[in-house]
Amino acid sequence: MKRTVLKNLIVGVFIFFCAGLFAVPGIKPLIPDVSGQYVYYRDYTFSDDVYIGILHYDEGTYAVRFYSCKNGITLKDITIYVTMNTSSDYIDLTGERIVGTTGTADVEILNYLHDILYEFGGRRKKQNGKDFSDTLIICDDYAQFGGSVNIYYDFYIPIFNISRIQSDLGKTLFEVVCTGTLSSSSDTVFSGFKGIVHAEKTNADTNLIPKKPDMEWIQQTENICTLGDKAIFVSNYTALDEKQFVENIGYTFLQYYTSVLASSTDENYVLLDDADFLLDDDSLFVKYETYGIQTGESQKTIKHLERIDSSFFEDPIENYSYFVLYEIIAVSSFFDEYEEYLYTIISEMTL
Repeated sequence: MKRTVLKNLIVGVFIFFCAGLFAVPGIKPLIPDVSGQYVYYRDYTFSDDVYIGILHYDEGTYAVRFYSCKNGITLKDITIYVTMNTSSDYIDLTGERIVGTTGTADVEILNYLHDILYEFGGRRKKQNGKDFSDTLIICDDYAQFGGSVNIYYDFYIPIFNISRIQSDLGKTLFEVVCTGTLSSSSDTVFSGFKGIVHAEKTNADTNLIPKKPDMEWIQQTENICTLGDKAIFVSNYTALDEKQFVENIGYTFLQYYTSVLASSTDENYVLLDDADFLLDDDSLFVKYETYGIQTGESQKTIKHLERIDSSFFEDPIENYSYFVLYEIIAVSSFFDEYEEYLYTIISEMTL
């Protein structure tokens, strides 16, 4: 039985707005950065809670921020704004402005922020030309992190593509927390970052057979169902000339969508330090937690985007690729208790 063409099926060539695409001098990323894109890391080499943020304003203009706190109280908040020589094939700083220092005691922090730029830039440049379609793991010697380390690179992490640094014993030393893009010049989502807190996990035994909650899914619209006030299920369909997309953009639609799903919004940080991203030629599966920027509340999400057979539709367009995105967003405690059940729902839809 053929499925009718749904109202939310978008048929047409996907047009990507290419204005404002950049990269750090000397680096050739799979997916270029865009103006206002940022990344935050947790630095576990400090005794306090320390976060390092890097923001790409525009071509040649960056900010690097050191933020530390303890028990929710800010200890240090230092940002260096720098400009770079865009005609160079390596990081060559041409100017800087420092905000938030209190005296000579901050010199080591300032030096560390400079080192982050130079070291990350130099190490990422060495990986130019390598396959970034999957996680790239490079064994390297990095004195700042204790010597021999494994550096993890993922194409959907902006600026330097570094997602994690681990010791040779497997201890995480430095790890991405979130990424995103400023919505405007007045957006304070980068400068106002004060760290994040993951939701406490419940004691649910995920090894048990999936149990069904004592409530039923209610159909709200053609593509939205709700499970009380605990979870929402959404389905969306899209189509595009994938060959033309790759020719115009240089990477696949699924790779593009991976970077979209990994990106935070002005309302929620997508927490990447405890997220799962599984990508192959025909599908993308993600699981992550979000942290409300204003509310401090958390939710958990699973999404599955997969290529589907065009014969499901009444009037498929020749040479177009068809995709369906299923997603479930749930209250964190509910998600933990019924995680296996929610996985089952997604699995049944994608069979």
